[in-house]
Amino acid sequence: MKNFTKILTPPLKLLLILLLFGNFMNAQTLSEFCATPEDTAPDPANVYSYSADPATLDDCQPIVVNIFFWGVNRPNGQNDYPDREHMTLETVANLNIVYNEFGIYFKYRGYEEFDSPALPNDPNGYYILEHWTHFSALTTYAANNGYRKNDAFNVYAYGWGNGFGGISPGYNTTISGLSSGHLAADDHIPVHEIGHNLSIRHTRSCGSICEHVTRDPNDPNFNADVTADRVVDTAAMPCSFRDPSCDCYPDIDPLTCAYTGDGKDCQGTDYAIFPEDLKNAMSNANLCPENLLTTGQGIRAREALIADTQGNYAPTLTTIESLYEPYAGEYYDLGPEQDPKDKPLFQPGFDYKFYRCCCDYPQPSDFNDVSFEYGGVNPILSISKYETDFDLITHPNHTAIYIEMELCDYNGQNVRKCYDNWNRAADDGSVTKFNDGVFNTNVTVMPKDSQSINDPDLVNDLGPGLYKIDKNYNDGSTDETVIQKNNN
Repeated sequence: MKNFTKILTPPLKLLLILLLFGNFMNAQTLSEFCATPEDTAPDPANVYSYSADPATLDDCQPIVVNIFFWGVNRPNGQNDYPDREHMTLETVANLNIVYNEFGIYFKYRGYEEFDSPALPNDPNGYYILEHWTHFSALTTYAANNGYRKNDAFNVYAYGWGNGFGGISPGYNTTISGLSSGHLAADDHIPVHEIGHNLSIRHTRSCGSICEHVTRDPNDPNFNADVTADRVVDTAAMPCSFRDPSCDCYPDIDPLTCAYTGDGKDCQGTDYAIFPEDLKNAMSNANLCPENLLTTGQGIRAREALIADTQGNYAPTLTTIESLYEPYAGEYYDLGPEQDPKDKPLFQPGFDYKFYRCCCDYPQPSDFNDVSFEYGGVNPILSISKYETDFDLITHPNHTAIYIEMELCDYNGQNVRKCYDNWNRAADDGSVTKFNDGVFNTNVTVMPKDSQSINDPDLVNDLGPGLYKIDKNYNDGSTDETVIQKNNN
């Protein structure tokens, strides 16, 4: 039985993809094809377990990878994607939703744009890649001009490619490229290309060694671990489903993704291809793929990161702590009220819960400090990993952060970073005097505006008696202080 992870896709996705192939964006089709070269070299020894057993995954050792996005413009600074930065956040959410099941997390480190150099007789420069080999020239230019992060996976979002939608220069690498139109929440191309970075190959069999259909490791014909994608819970497939004469897929039902052909492997065994095999993100059945990977593929990606046979991954790795830190904005400390646009923002793609906490952390507590108090049955704020309004994903004052993980609790608890700041001025409030000098209903309530509730002489100006001072803040929090005033 196969184990899959997938992100929900909108209804009629197949129909939309079909329509997409009939439309042109800026006179160019947004291709679904991958230009990553096939790799038929054998796997390095003692790296991969070739397991498809979820128990193989180490539930207590999350791997966190930095990822940075670059937007490539035309030489004149123009591009056709005004929301491209927002689209990169959709993409990183998508990557996390898919890969988190395997203990792989992506820390969003940002987005920048740069202008392509002008090329001879080419006003678009590297914004439009006329051939897949031009991606190498793009990344060489980028590296030589400061547009590459050595401590992160680098994703280059060019305008589009001529006949391809994504590319990785190889496997066990930290560089990939995408047509900018594929930066979308429900698009499988980013999962596909990052999969290549993580040593996941295409599910098709195009090498000199034919992949046999059998998945029984006791069968002498079993070779799923040494050929094609070297993953034992993906199906054996032909090298291509596409008929170039009609640019179509005659053996695939476009509505159900059922394989309708009668193909056989090189031993004459009928292919056993099911819809979930064609929907796999690494499939080349271009009408069908979704954000779906098998457990075996996820295990392979994890083992590639751990072994790091070429030393490319180590500089890109970071800590689980980084996921509890904002990718933009900053926390209010003291002084004038903060502009709302500067509030700390957290990357989408995780299930967040924010629990009330205390006490006295004007800046978030250190990740390793778990001495603060927190609790309550219900969180103050919950954010779904499918949230599309990214401005909502911020850290409310007087709360600590919980990130839902399909892993064991990290160092005992997933609730971290208590932010409990009482330095900001109150919006308004009230002073309640208990007229009998004890707590009862015989009270006088005196409303206070912003100026009077923040008056530094507020307490000094009160006469003797028992008081309760309530302050209301613009973030929805309140503060209550009880004072027994004896003398001025």
